[in-house]
Amino acid sequence: MRSVFNFFFFPFFLFPLLALAQNDEYFDETYLRYEDRTYQKNIKTVQFHVRNVPLSLPVIKLGSSEQLQLQFDELDAEYQDYTYTVIHCDRNWEPTNIPQQEYIDGFLEENILNYDFSFNTVQQYIHYSFSVPNQNLRLKLSGNYVLIVYKDFDREKPIITRRFRVYEQLVEIAARVRIPMIINQRRTHQQIDVEIIHPDFDIRNPFADVALHIQQNYRWDNIKTDMKPIFIKDQRLVYDNMGEVVFEGGNEFRWIDTRSLRYQPENVSNIWYDPDSMKNHVFLIPDKMLSKDHYRTFPDINGAFSIDIREGTDPTRDADYALIHHSLKYQDPILDGGLYLYGGLTDWQIKPEHRLEYNYRDRTYEGSTYLKQGYYNYQYIYLRDGTTQGETEVTEGSFFDARQIYTLYVYHQQMGSRFDRLIGHSIITSQTW
Repeated sequence: MRSVFNFFFFPFFLFPLLALAQNDEYFDETYLRYEDRTYQKNIKTVQFHVRNVPLSLPVIKLGSSEQLQLQFDELDAEYQDYTYTVIHCDRNWEPTNIPQQEYIDGFLEENILNYDFSFNTVQQYIHYSFSVPNQNLRLKLSGNYVLIVYKDFDREKPIITRRFRVYEQLVEIAARVRIPMIINQRRTHQQIDVEIIHPDFDIRNPFADVALHIQQNYRWDNIKTDMKPIFIKDQRLVYDNMGEVVFEGGNEFRWIDTRSLRYQPENVSNIWYDPDSMKNHVFLIPDKMLSKDHYRTFPDINGAFSIDIREGTDPTRDADYALIHHSLKYQDPILDGGLYLYGGLTDWQIKPEHRLEYNYRDRTYEGSTYLKQGYYNYQYIYLRDGTTQGETEVTEGSFFDARQIYTLYVYHQQMGSRFDRLIGHSIITSQTW
């Protein structure tokens, strides 16, 4: 068993093992990770966003009245005592050695008191929710944090971890999406040009003290980190990156609408209840590969999802669950990698349980996932063997014209400081229509 000491001072000898271990079975499933992760299979539909802004990233301003809300369901279970706390991290999501009392004002941990039982659903569950910061747990420092939910008042029994950020707006960020400078990427990728303007904030050594991070939509696998300015002029840090900060443009996301389990939307072939498994089943019409030469201007929610129902009053407790069956027409199996279902419905992770299996008879990739009723975006993503960053061009196409959201974060740590302050935050879009 790990000691309480190791909870706060993460042993450095584990970092190489964490980096090398691609198989989740390498470590115990309950091993605490400072990432977005769900540790128990009966915990479903984890949502974490700014309170009353359901599709937002979990980012709030230090000292503001903004709160983050975490919601989740526990299937087939009795009420549990769950507790949560927050851990301060550096810009690369490794725990800092700052005592909790220095970044938390109030109690260091709190119990989850707000819960509700599902009503009139095939799948029984308990819905839990809470907001942070709150009157009992307030945050005093900017930077990266990890929220940990655990059971039996034991931090060595985590059930959920979620990353979030707290920022100070001390610098101005001027950014735009432009056509890449590299010729063979001009139709398929998006380049981000950035300037950090800081007339009222002293940056003594910009190349050492400042780090720029850029996140595309909600993705973690292709995030750009620790970028340094190309040159400095007039209290501006210029990231005229000559092709360094370039993302796959991707395509608009596909969608699933299960807000009703009585009526079939246009991309559903069948909905039925199986009395043997005691589950609802939704079979989607087989998807097709999207053309590499044609961008489709279809509005989406950039891979996120929203819990909602057509029949009922409160989606948090009235929405049911269904096993969604996906299939993608694909002429031959891929030999140097795998295809995965991807998006908010997979926690923005390329997970083994969402890897699609090839059906040789029907020449399709197939998979299924158990989802609460709502509206979901998704894509099929290709992961090449030996890599950790997914690619969309193989299955979805990739276009400069695609509408994507980019979130920019500016971290600052002077020599002698014990942590990375998050001194700037901005959101831009590549929307061209």
